Amino acid sequence: MIEKMKAKFKKVHGYELNIQNPKTFSEKIQWMKLFGNLEKYSKYVDKYEVRDFVKDRIGEQYLVPLIQVNNNVKEINFELLPNSFVMKATHGCGWNIIVNDKSNVNEDIEKKKMEQWLKTDYSKKTGEKNYKGIIPRIIIEELLQDPSGDLKDYKIFCFHGVPHHIQVSGNCFNGRARSLFDLNWNKIPVQSGNLSFPEPLEKPAHLNKMIKLAEKLASDFPFVRVDFYYTNNQIFFGELTFTPSNGFRCYKPYSFDKMCGDLLDLYKPFL
Repeated sequence: MIEKMKAKFKKVHGYELNIQNPKTFSEKIQWMKLFGNLEKYSKYVDKYEVRDFVKDRIGEQYLVPLIQVNNNVKEINFELLPNSFVMKATHGCGWNIIVNDKSNVNEDIEKKKMEQWLKTDYSKKTGEKNYKGIIPRIIIEELLQDPSGDLKDYKIFCFHGVPHHIQVSGNCFNGRARSLFDLNWNKIPVQSGNLSFPEPLEKPAHLNKMIKLAEKLASDFPFVRVDFYYTNNQIFFGELTFTPSNGFRCYKPYSFDKMCGDLLDLYKPFL
């Protein structure tokens, strides 16, 4: 496993993975996957169970309205669902079906896709032990809409409970765009993916509130990325992420990856 990890790391990042003495943020994510007892975080990455944590820590008003949760795909009756909604697997990442108009959806195809998700152990697929032991379920939530037509995701990186920077993700020219900002909404000159937003992004009116909420949710963890959606002047919780992009997203320049690595002390106690 370590040799495969090292080979992929070198291919993505362009330098050798030092697992014995990790320095960069990307290296430290790999270290956490191997030695960080990430199994303790499973209830926080479970997209259904985490709702109780969010409700208790910051309030139920920040949760995307829940439609239903199902252990079996056969339990899902499309006829009883609203016209638009989002379906997600609770035990993995990137397993989402966005339904804008259910009349355009092939129910059989989508159910087969979800059945495959429920059969897959995401922790074994990616090596991320934080997904280990989660009950495979399908959660269905209301579909959030944004007047701009592009619902953006505000991902706040927190080190030892302290928010540090924000990655904004959204659609741009039919591709997924990412730009990074400091907490004062100054764009950070870092490339994290193939596409960044070409135009200045408007600062969310409730950005400071979003940062405070992230701080409350992150207070128990050495590192966590707290994701929010912001639309129609409302903040909605997205998810907690402990191993963003599985540690295989390249940051350019390297100095940014190293700076973030300096913020994470692997030897401070985990939960």
